[in-house]
Amino acid sequence: MANNIVPVTREEHQNVKIRTDAGIGYTEKVHVVPVVVNEFADVAANSPIVFLKDEKSDRFRPASMLGLRVEENLFYRDGEWVGTHIPMNLGRVPFSIKAIGDGKQVGAAIDMDSDLVGEEGSALFDENGKETEYFERVTRFLAQLFEGEVASQKFMETLEKQNLLREFRLLLEDVNGVKTELTGLWTPDNQALQNLPDDVALEMHKSGHLAATHVAIQSMAQIKRLVQLNNQKGGTLVRSINVDMIDPTKQDT
Repeated sequence: MANNIVPVTREEHQNVKIRTDAGIGYTEKVHVVPVVVNEFADVAANSPIVFLKDEKSDRFRPASMLGLRVEENLFYRDGEWVGTHIPMNLGRVPFSIKAIGDGKQVGAAIDMDSDLVGEEGSALFDENGKETEYFERVTRFLAQLFEGEVASQKFMETLEKQNLLREFRLLLEDVNGVKTELTGLWTPDNQALQNLPDDVALEMHKSGHLAATHVAIQSMAQIKRLVQLNNQKGGTLVRSINVDMIDPTKQDT
């Protein structure tokens, strides 16, 4: 895990450059990545949007499911991305958003341990200390990501308040008859959504949260695409996959 993430400053990073031609090899072992609500449509056109619960805070956040096994990204193949959208939290690498000063503001930060950071590539600042066009694009991208994080937090507050998330597990069986369960996954409950009071549904519609919820539900169809990508890649083929919704009123035995 990256632990050398520091705010970008002219003084410290005048000579730092980013290898923008290094490809996306860093995504090869990312099987799930957090996403933000303003990219839901693009994510859903490629992969399932699932919701993961943080064990420490007990809060949820949306994520793109990129593989059926830990450390296997099915959208990374032969050095290329085979989908039509790279989630923003992957596209931002080696940059991130970090609180600066008294913590009331945020700014661009950089992972100095990343293989993409060095003395060759695209500069962050020119010889006069002015931000380059490349870094200006980076900061605009990070601003969009931050706005998405804020919007996603409000979206999740709505889903949790209305108790719209339901846990499920994926049941896989390969061609050898070996069965595997993927657990700890949540998705919006379509039945609970239909049973919302009219005033709540109207408010969710006005805020855009209703549309985002429907997109997340529809994205579950992309689970079949993960199976397709897995079987195209070779290795152990998946023969079947089923979504098992967990009844919250019953405990597993």
